[in-house]
Amino acid sequence: MGYDALFEPITIGDVEIKNRIAMAPMNMVYSNPEGYNSEQWLAWYAARAKGGFGLIITDCVVVNPYYWRASDHVNPHLFTDERHGRGLGMLADQIHAFGAKTFIQLSPGFGRQGHASSASPHEPIAAPSAIPIKIDLRNFSKGWMRQMKRLSPELAEAAGALEALKQMSDEQYAELESSLIDFVRQTDPELLKVVYGEVPRELEIAEIVYLEEKMAEMSFEALRYGFDGVEIHSPHGYLIHQFLSNRSNKRTDEYGGSLENRARFLLNIIRKTRERIGPDRVLGARFSGDELMPDGATNEEMREFVAMAANAGLSYVDVSQGCYENPGAFAPDGEAEMLKYAPGFKEASGGLPVVTPTFMTPGTASAAISEGKTDMVSLGRQATADPFWPAKVKAGREKDIVKCIRCNLCYMNLFEHKWLRCEVNPTAGFEKYLPELWRLNAPDIKKKVDKFMKRAEGLF
Repeated sequence: MGYDALFEPITIGDVEIKNRIAMAPMNMVYSNPEGYNSEQWLAWYAARAKGGFGLIITDCVVVNPYYWRASDHVNPHLFTDERHGRGLGMLADQIHAFGAKTFIQLSPGFGRQGHASSASPHEPIAAPSAIPIKIDLRNFSKGWMRQMKRLSPELAEAAGALEALKQMSDEQYAELESSLIDFVRQTDPELLKVVYGEVPRELEIAEIVYLEEKMAEMSFEALRYGFDGVEIHSPHGYLIHQFLSNRSNKRTDEYGGSLENRARFLLNIIRKTRERIGPDRVLGARFSGDELMPDGATNEEMREFVAMAANAGLSYVDVSQGCYENPGAFAPDGEAEMLKYAPGFKEASGGLPVVTPTFMTPGTASAAISEGKTDMVSLGRQATADPFWPAKVKAGREKDIVKCIRCNLCYMNLFEHKWLRCEVNPTAGFEKYLPELWRLNAPDIKKKVDKFMKRAEGLF
């Protein structure tokens, strides 16, 4: 079966991409503790660029220099000034050297989905409103339940089967939840911080304006350091999404209330960034198609936000779903679940290119493009399981693809604060030990290195 649609070039803004296959933004926690680039990050991205992905959207890179950014618990890339910029510039060069384009995903912080920094444990996290998150176990998927059983068999047994959980009424679940909290507090109190978030303080307007300007500044700097485009991190419950959602935004000032007010933070970021980078450079944003939580942002509202954002100056739209409070939607068990939002987002944006994730098989991915349901497909956990997915598809080696089993080990490692690994890919997290992924072995660079070293023969 042919998959020609996957390998057609596409132009987004001023960037031409060689195919329609992107790597979705994922934080694999491979930065060093201060948020700087690492050799592992370079090799991780080299593997996916070498594996044939036309576009790589980086992990979420946080531009907020203050500890109330609430992101340090997952050790993300930071980009607060040129000290981080030097390493990020090397990352852009690395991806280019192995044959892919790259958009950097920039974020102002995690808000209520984060935790206080260990460097400043008494400084509370900050968000639009003082509302903590609380994960409802009824929103777990099979992959999350599998990790719960691995992490705490006793808790999984106490919670019961997933199917039984999903059938519980609010009253029944509240009764179970009370006993589960006592159980977790006795057996594994660290788990409580994952399920029940900290109460954030409300951001002041001056801080919000600062973040708008910081996002614009660092977007300009990212392009100067060599990235092909910028993606604004505004999906699945993180800080910008928290402003969009009535569930997490109860402000009564100009940043809360109406749809226009709740969109103000995002729209100001887009406008200020456009002023800095000009009209042609790539500036995208990622949105949840639906928050899928009571009083959360609905698909209808998200389409309105997309329309506003497109009018403010977006180049493309990236799709997501859910939030931390609904982890089963955030990381679904199946394939192409988020595709249902792409046509609506494309229409709302006035026809901007749309990137859609959660694909695993080339047939489903190719059909989505051929049928006009999305302009690009992106692979997240599947790109972790097999970095060479695009090259294998192009070579007709579909049977050699290592399929993601949706076990969510990679996700749970993140929340366990462990080095992220993959159940089916033993090289994940250890790519830096593979010589073929070292910078000097990138195709064009290796030719220059060989020529240079030839002129030194006999000297050693």
